[in-house]
Amino acid sequence: MKTEIINTKLAEKLNQALESEMYASHLYRHFATQMQFKGYFGTQSFFLHESNDELTHFQKLVDFLNDVGYQAIMPSVPECDEEITGLKDAFEVAFETEKDLLNLYVGIYKENDPIVQEIVLDFIEIQRKAVGEYGDLLARLSIIKDDPCGLLIFDQEMKQ
Repeated sequence: MKTEIINTKLAEKLNQALESEMYASHLYRHFATQMQFKGYFGTQSFFLHESNDELTHFQKLVDFLNDVGYQAIMPSVPECDEEITGLKDAFEVAFETEKDLLNLYVGIYKENDPIVQEIVLDFIEIQRKAVGEYGDLLARLSIIKDDPCGLLIFDQEMKQ
């Protein structure tokens, strides 16, 4: 029998974060598939790596929930069927996804539970860095615009 050491409301919010991390992983794998089809193999590699990172975050939340006496709820993941028109489109959606995750974690942090705040601070730092990274990549893409040579160089630099 597990002893619950955080309140149920926070456990529910952490399960929402779990769902968001799983969705981000699924979304980035979707982007990787589309980038591969479009011939952007470096960006494909980048998004596969991002997808795996999101699964690592997912598992960290599962482990935390277990430690505090709650069973993680396995989320269903909606189908990703939107067509990505190009690199900038994919990175804009990824930027917004990371920003949404950052805001979710900040909201959980504001609940003022020190046990939860300890782990959520790690996620806030991860998301802050991700938002910054995607912002930098979008800035580079705005310089490149639709220049095919610039896009190919950018793509090669994305290879992980």
